[in-house]
Amino acid sequence: MKFYYKFVLITILAIGCTTKHKYNYLLLPESKVAESSFGYELNDPYRFLENLDDTTLLVWYKKQDSYSKSIVRNISGWSQIVEKLTIKEDTTPETSMLKVANNNRCFYLKYVNNESVGKLFFRNGFEGEEKLLYDPSYFMPKTSNNYLINYINPNEDGSKIAIGLTKNDEEFSKVIFLDVATELIMTDTIDHCWPSEFGGILWLPDNSGIIYLNIPVIDNTSENSLLNSESVLYKFNNRASKKKVLLSKRNNPALNINEEDFPTIYKENNYLFGGISGPRRFNDFYFTNINTIDGVIDWKPLFKQKDKIDQFFVKNDSLYFTSAFNAPNYKICKTSLINPDFSNPEIVVPEDTMAVITDFLLSEKGLFYVKTKNGVDAQLFCKTDLIAKQVTIPKVAGTLKLTTYGDYSKKIWIRIKGWTSNLESYRYDFEKELFVEENIYPIKKFKATENTIVEEIEVVSHDGVKVPLSIIYKKGTKLDGKNRLLMTGYGAYGSNDSPFLDIYLLSWIRAGGIYASAHVRGGGEKGDAWYMGGYKKTKPNTWKDFIACSEYLIKNGYTSPEKHAIWSGSAGGILIGRAITERPDLYAAAIIEVGILNTTRVQFGPNGQDNVYEFGNANDSLEFLYLLEMDAYQSIKKNVNYPAIYLTAGMNDNRVQVWQPGKFAAKMQAYNKSDKPILFSVDFEGGHGLQADENKVYKQLADAISFALWQTGHPDYNLKD
Repeated sequence: MKFYYKFVLITILAIGCTTKHKYNYLLLPESKVAESSFGYELNDPYRFLENLDDTTLLVWYKKQDSYSKSIVRNISGWSQIVEKLTIKEDTTPETSMLKVANNNRCFYLKYVNNESVGKLFFRNGFEGEEKLLYDPSYFMPKTSNNYLINYINPNEDGSKIAIGLTKNDEEFSKVIFLDVATELIMTDTIDHCWPSEFGGILWLPDNSGIIYLNIPVIDNTSENSLLNSESVLYKFNNRASKKKVLLSKRNNPALNINEEDFPTIYKENNYLFGGISGPRRFNDFYFTNINTIDGVIDWKPLFKQKDKIDQFFVKNDSLYFTSAFNAPNYKICKTSLINPDFSNPEIVVPEDTMAVITDFLLSEKGLFYVKTKNGVDAQLFCKTDLIAKQVTIPKVAGTLKLTTYGDYSKKIWIRIKGWTSNLESYRYDFEKELFVEENIYPIKKFKATENTIVEEIEVVSHDGVKVPLSIIYKKGTKLDGKNRLLMTGYGAYGSNDSPFLDIYLLSWIRAGGIYASAHVRGGGEKGDAWYMGGYKKTKPNTWKDFIACSEYLIKNGYTSPEKHAIWSGSAGGILIGRAITERPDLYAAAIIEVGILNTTRVQFGPNGQDNVYEFGNANDSLEFLYLLEMDAYQSIKKNVNYPAIYLTAGMNDNRVQVWQPGKFAAKMQAYNKSDKPILFSVDFEGGHGLQADENKVYKQLADAISFALWQTGHPDYNLKD
């Protein structure tokens, strides 16, 4: 039987397959895989696609990608999208990753002459002379891999800087260290680390070494991938000694660290804090004095996950922190670091039932904090002694983040974003009590966002709960149901879908469409209760909120089902996947990038155990039912008219395995009754899509946007003959 199946599969892959559809998919034969789980018969006809060691199946993935590209890159208008993204309408240089040392030395990436990879530059102060420090093309030039910089971190005085380099969107870094004065690379290089995600590179006070999270196995095809991570101390110029483990499951058995946890160390003043991190909203934390790192470290318990503590700072042995414990919109509290009392702390800023405390920091001039309503309206406040007052900011902000450099510096900056404005940075002048624009280069402007209306409304969901919905469109747009509308959402991990000028938004608005963002439950837009309203058992609220927003937009003339496209990725794949399987009649097209679509199988792939905390445990009788309900792959039914679907995956993705969208694509291609295309693009050199070079990003964006414009009837986007 196995031989016969293999023969049929090889034959199909060799000659292709003409189907009842007008698109010549490579349909795969179903296998009879059925499992009985807690009384439920679970059919999994494409389970075999999980076997990435089977070279025959890899051919199927490759043929799916080539067929997908042969369609989307043959859409008239595809090249125009790439051109508009590549040729900047505002020639102001693009910068990112700005880091400022205590002495005002500035380090940042800049994209020179429309190059797709950023180079590291340096200035002595914001107005200082610019100097190129490092070009990533210098790194391992004799290999065929193209590296880009995905992380930078200078030491406190800016004399040295850690530079993380990654290849092929793998996210993991090789980290080199550069002496700023001599511009020479130090002899030490570390690898198997993920500084852009967990903890970063922590410089020791005397610059003799660093602390970082070491990940023993980063191969996403290994069953041990991302397991048994450990925070280690690494001393420069000391190759004879091994890395000293400071915090790990093996090294600290009393702390009950799980193999899937990321025991990450953070530095604050003279203390080290060990967080047992993962894809959880809150974590257990421990602490020790930094002077103990050369001896035996005694990690003292600080707070537990149940205390629901998010941000924290230390000042004079007092701990300031935000907590959602009995305050779902968060409160700012204070307690002793040495003898903490988290059950009865001093409340510095009480919870606001109308807005969420989303950020705070301490400065010598007072405590600054941000309150955000519905995830889209941010306001700044300052408290000195017993007086709290609102601080006027330079412009309306959808997203507002606070930052300072050094320990409680006299300088603070705000970084603000909006749906139609790029990142802008302002320094607060304490004496004049006003903000001064302070950016490496002037703020970029975009013609496409001029004369744009932003509506922030709330839509009543299936159970009467009001869901925030952001709608962006050009002035003069008639709400007659004839507009193409692209709506996105996420709704997982308590993450806010905060306003920012996304390139999807920019491209869609340029093409004359309406863009919308549904702030569904499972996110953090309305605080911890909003997150818990779309978590495990309550996860259906995530896509039901999204569906309610679609119904509102159609009913009120913003769009129609024939013009309505939707998009998300990663954990947002659950949202889009279940929206189109529950209400396929509402949508013309769906784009799902590197999406989770087979939740009952998530934990059985690399990095899967971590997601048990967020979605559920398939080995638990109740949580299995939660996973089954949110499983888009299992929700596909035969002979249903589904919308056009464009799926992507990365073969090197360590977050979402390629077979998650792969199985969904195979089943949807076989079961879909409509003649709408179901396309599946696989990047064999890519990962999760977070750290690819711009040229690749622009082409992949053009694939998705041109697909959506084609399927929603844009006259300039048709499949060429």
